[in-house]
Amino acid sequence: MAAQPFSSRIEVAAMRVLFNVSPGLDHVYPALGLAWALRTAGHQVAVATTGVSVQAAVGAGLTAYDVAPGADFSKIFPKKGTPEERAAAMRARGAEITVSEETPDFILQKFGEINDLMADRTLEFARNWRPDLVVYSRLQGTALLTARALGIPAVENGYSFLREGNLPGRLLPHLAPTFERLGVPLELPTVQPVYFAPEELMRGEGQGWTMRFVPHHGGGVLPEWLAAPKERPRIVVTLGTIVPGVAGVGSLRSVLDAAEGLDTEIVLALGDQVDLEPLGPLPANVRPVGWTPLNSLLPTLDGIVHHGGAGTTLASAHAGVPQLAMPYGSDNWINAGIVETAGVGFNLQPEEITPAVLRALVEDQPLRKAATALAENLAAQPGPDAMVPRLVELAGVR
Repeated sequence: MAAQPFSSRIEVAAMRVLFNVSPGLDHVYPALGLAWALRTAGHQVAVATTGVSVQAAVGAGLTAYDVAPGADFSKIFPKKGTPEERAAAMRARGAEITVSEETPDFILQKFGEINDLMADRTLEFARNWRPDLVVYSRLQGTALLTARALGIPAVENGYSFLREGNLPGRLLPHLAPTFERLGVPLELPTVQPVYFAPEELMRGEGQGWTMRFVPHHGGGVLPEWLAAPKERPRIVVTLGTIVPGVAGVGSLRSVLDAAEGLDTEIVLALGDQVDLEPLGPLPANVRPVGWTPLNSLLPTLDGIVHHGGAGTTLASAHAGVPQLAMPYGSDNWINAGIVETAGVGFNLQPEEITPAVLRALVEDQPLRKAATALAENLAAQPGPDAMVPRLVELAGVR
């Protein structure tokens, strides 16, 4: 009997998905897992963004379009006063978010200005590229404008532990001048939130789909010390990408004092352009490093001390690493509270950190057991690949 002809042709209705992301690593990195899940499933992806997010997207192997080349966003968030005064302002805003569990109107107004700078080229690119769906970082209102103009759904990509079902509606009035200028009706498109953590870790009000987070902090070449086996327990101290530039790093002096003399390696991972002079002489067991992707550090860690950023908190939880969160502002207190209530770490201020706390971070067995259990729970959640069919259905592509 003659062999039946074999066809390797697979019927795929490929979507075009536009990722519209704000200019910030903490906005673009959480979106990359979903972007690559779509690419792997055969869909086309483009990233419309600006600033540092352009190269971050390109570094992740994606096609990016700069929608605001040359824009100076520092004028929207100017540095005023001393680092201490800026730190106090961060704390005040953080306290407001902790109580309300909502993004303050002040931030919505600022992002309205950012969105206006990005709107023209975003809409022009989208009209030329013709996406079926827009995925956006939560405050990127140009996605709402674009989706409404093109008559397609918008997917709010979560990067915090806050559910804010009313966020698109609260953001819309701050976008009104931009909608009017570009001739788009001031109305919301269909918006589907996607949360990056399980229901039990989320806070606030709202309904959405849940997807497993994929920690990503850029690529890099491993230095020799990180590629080699460690000789003693290792703790990393980091403040993310925002806090050092706004509030400085002087508050970490008490952390380093607590670490002095411990049989633990302290990796000070604060970036390439951070002034360490306010810290004074560093203890012998402290290793200052330049930009080192957190995802390359986490597998080697016995503990992490951080600022309570949502991405850092969840990436550390995925790695099963006990945490010490020191909230500085924004939603940091909410995130630090989750660390504490989940039993995977501590919620303390820098001046409260003692050698005993750092030892517990490395040695406390119930803490380590809880961190391992949470990591296993997170690993069992549906990944971005499971989200793709739902997005296809949402977009109406068959």
